[in-house]
Amino acid sequence: MTTSIENDSPVTVAATASVNDAATRWRAAWRWHFYAAIFVLPILLTLAVTGFVILIKPTVERWAYGDMMYVETVTTPVSFARQQQSVLDTYPEASIDAVVPPRDAGRATQFDITDADGKSLSVYVNPADSTVLGHIDNNTRIDFVATQIHGTLWMGRWGDYLVEIAGGWTIVMAVTGTYLWFPRKRVPNAWKRAFIPRFREKGRRRWRDMHSTVGAVGAPVLVFLAVTGLPWSGFWGEAMWGPLIDRLDSGYNFPAEDPVSGVVKDAQSLETPGLKISWANQLRDVPHSDHSVSIDGTTTASLTVEQVVERARAIDMKPGFAIGLPADETGVFTLSNSWPSPAQDERTVYVDQYNGEILTEASWHTSFGLLAKTTAWGVDAHMGRQLGVINGVVMGTVSLGVMFSIISAPIMYWKRRPRGSLGFPRRPYNAGMVRGAIIIAAVLGVLFPLLGLSMVVVWVVDHFLVRRVSRLRATFGMKD
Repeated sequence: MTTSIENDSPVTVAATASVNDAATRWRAAWRWHFYAAIFVLPILLTLAVTGFVILIKPTVERWAYGDMMYVETVTTPVSFARQQQSVLDTYPEASIDAVVPPRDAGRATQFDITDADGKSLSVYVNPADSTVLGHIDNNTRIDFVATQIHGTLWMGRWGDYLVEIAGGWTIVMAVTGTYLWFPRKRVPNAWKRAFIPRFREKGRRRWRDMHSTVGAVGAPVLVFLAVTGLPWSGFWGEAMWGPLIDRLDSGYNFPAEDPVSGVVKDAQSLETPGLKISWANQLRDVPHSDHSVSIDGTTTASLTVEQVVERARAIDMKPGFAIGLPADETGVFTLSNSWPSPAQDERTVYVDQYNGEILTEASWHTSFGLLAKTTAWGVDAHMGRQLGVINGVVMGTVSLGVMFSIISAPIMYWKRRPRGSLGFPRRPYNAGMVRGAIIIAAVLGVLFPLLGLSMVVVWVVDHFLVRRVSRLRATFGMKD
């Protein structure tokens, strides 16, 4: 008589341990994914919708404001001075902040003004006869509203911080979601099932396949969007990344070589709806004009808009460029290519208002260092403008995919939830895994301090509240 010891062999024990470890890692990833999603999904849905609106801004504006922004083809436009006077006649006591010459013969001229009540308006004028076609209140402009919500949830600085924290947790959610999706060798046709959802299945399985496939395919782009959105953020971008680029002399916020304007301190304050300053140029100091020297050397009259337009075209500004008008007698004309655009086209030029001399220029080719170029490239790719049409299509598709994943997540959860229970994922315990999670959390916390701070808050709530209340322990999948 022989006794089998196959089930107790070292190979079998090792294999069993490996399977158990894999299952523990999977449950841990699921738990991180689940709880990250609870916080992230409402904000991420808001960002996906508003980001999509910003991405298709030209289409939205043609639909909403086309009767003002577009005109019959103009062969012989009237002077900008006459168009400017029409604006001032229609809006008495207004000040004109910027002018956007038509980028082609089918566009109206845009004048960004501040009216007598302090409102920011964009006024559109037909270049054929200087007829004022109407105006847009920029505080209610569709893309402005979408941008404010996208950047701050319309909650100011605290909303900015929430978006930054959500960006960090989005990375956690995307990475853990990809781990959950990644095909396992022991599952038949794993790779096929990973990319082709089982549409014929019913209930949770179909929803799970669609959710995981769409999420995993879009996850790399979603992580890219989260990272490239950080330079705009109020803490990481403003307090960490921008100053780092500055210290490394990489083309961000470096001092002007010429005297600095006493009215306008930095380029960002010059922005209007038509005059957009690219990210890498926003904090550059603005020089001032020398009003003692004019273009002909005899008078101190400011250049006309016509002359400035000719100057801009002579230095190869891109069609669609904007002209910021001087704020006072020491101010400058600010020429800026339309933005967002490919990073290589980002260009802001400051022109003396009296003699037309270029005082300084900030652009990809003249002033951006390596980090500034990398950041500018990422920012413009984030906005779907860096790589042409394909860039916009990819970002638009991912935005729609994110919306679907967010909508499908609660449906999938509800279908898998056991009756009579919330069905939150249980907390697996593995000492080695806990140490690994702490190391990963510490690294992420150093790289993204607000994310790290939020992780500390989660730990405090977990340790001092959830673990001490039996009902909460049960709800959050902890064993008594």
